[in-house]
Amino acid sequence: MGLRQESIHPVGPKPEKQFSTAIVGGGLAGLSLAIGLVQRGIPVQVYEGATEWTDAGAGLVFAKNSMVAMEKISPDIYKAFAKRSSGQGWESKKTTYMDYRDGSTNGALITSVICANTGQESVHRTLFAKDLVALLPSGTFHMGKRLVAIDNRPDGGYTLRWADGLSTDADVVLGSDGIKSKCRQLLLGENSPEAVPKFAKEFAYRGMVPMERAIEVLGEEFARNSMVNIGSNCLTTTYPVEKGTLLNLVACQSIDTWEHDEWVVPSSQEAVRKDFAGCGPIMQKVISMMDKPAMWALFDHPECSTFYKGRFALIGDAAHASTPHQGAGCGQAFEDALVLCSLLDDEQVVSAADVEDALEAYDAVRRPRTLKIVNTSRENGEICMKRGEDTGDDLGKIKATLDQRFHWIWHEDLDQQVQQAKSKIREVSKARLPSK
Repeated sequence: MGLRQESIHPVGPKPEKQFSTAIVGGGLAGLSLAIGLVQRGIPVQVYEGATEWTDAGAGLVFAKNSMVAMEKISPDIYKAFAKRSSGQGWESKKTTYMDYRDGSTNGALITSVICANTGQESVHRTLFAKDLVALLPSGTFHMGKRLVAIDNRPDGGYTLRWADGLSTDADVVLGSDGIKSKCRQLLLGENSPEAVPKFAKEFAYRGMVPMERAIEVLGEEFARNSMVNIGSNCLTTTYPVEKGTLLNLVACQSIDTWEHDEWVVPSSQEAVRKDFAGCGPIMQKVISMMDKPAMWALFDHPECSTFYKGRFALIGDAAHASTPHQGAGCGQAFEDALVLCSLLDDEQVVSAADVEDALEAYDAVRRPRTLKIVNTSRENGEICMKRGEDTGDDLGKIKATLDQRFHWIWHEDLDQQVQQAKSKIREVSKARLPSK
């Protein structure tokens, strides 16, 4: 994949960290952060609410910035990723991030968006997460620990209360418990409008099929390479996972309101065909492979006034859950983990009292970038459903926008981002000193 990165680990002996850390949520954000902390000599415990693994979400896509972040957190994370990841199936498309096609026709090409050196890589979420758990020391990862409350301790630390009636004390709490985050509610206030996800006015059908079947239905080019088919108020996205043995399917459609209590509602092939009845033949072929369809409401977190309070912070989807239309949401979790483990590893951070400065620096650097990604992802969904404010159904304007809109995400200087955060921690620490 063409990645060669220098280590940002500090050289020489470091003072021992005098604080305990609890990570709430064992998804990719929490696991990558935990691995980064452990490999920097910072003890941590990870608490996951689920009692067993599921295939929710299934496939994820990544570009250059995400893979660089993995390598910088820990080469072991990147190796685990590379073991499972799938790129474009055709050699001629190795630098292509995604082919965008006109779904109202038989898939006429609008543009091939290029991400030099890496193209696009995709992975099966659950299998990758299991591989990351295996990188943690035994006794570090705990399942079946659903958070119900956090109490403040007199010393500035926290007591985490679990649904099983047990509790855990920690000096630092890092919430990575996903889009429906309990940590977010507790940090922002359960009555805060920012505490709950916002409906993104669209839903998706999802599926995953063996590559042999996908080739039979779609043909070699469309099955083995990553595609977005653009339609009126709808789109389909397909990409290979698990070394090209499976094809991940997503079919999105706009809708003004979500009337169901649950976010995932069983559906039927008849309903899917009806929803996509006006689409072209290539999109019809994609949805024909949705054997057991369910409607997934799409929500996000477009606003957040802070990612931290005291020694308590949010990362990943708990902080900035995004729609999938830029393929950038999960990648931001790895950037979060890189910046945060670098800050907690900094020589300025030794005692629990120092952690608040680190979290303030993390918030200052990460919140603007991640929330911009959330909001531009919504915009890209509108563009790819032919209802963008400035593009409408004009394929020329859509092409011009798609050709340039991802570069600021992919080509971020992560070393500079880390250094900016470390400079901020010194600025914050200096400001807290009593004036003479």
